[in-house]
Amino acid sequence: MDKATKTQLSIGLFIIGLAMILVQDLKRLPSIDLGFSWPFDIMFYIGLIFMATGYYLK
Repeated sequence: MDKATKTQLSIGLFIIGLAMILVQDLKRLPSIDLGFSWPFDIMFYIGLIFMATGYYLK
């Protein structure tokens, strides 16, 4: 994998992981009704894995 592709993948995975972790804060806001129950525990751990992978590829 060339350096440019590796950098883009690293940044992408890190941002996706961070977004998955930050989405969990939305469940605490009563004004935002998500309409269904997201698997927040699974999203948290997958987000951590994505962030760690993105950091590792850096």
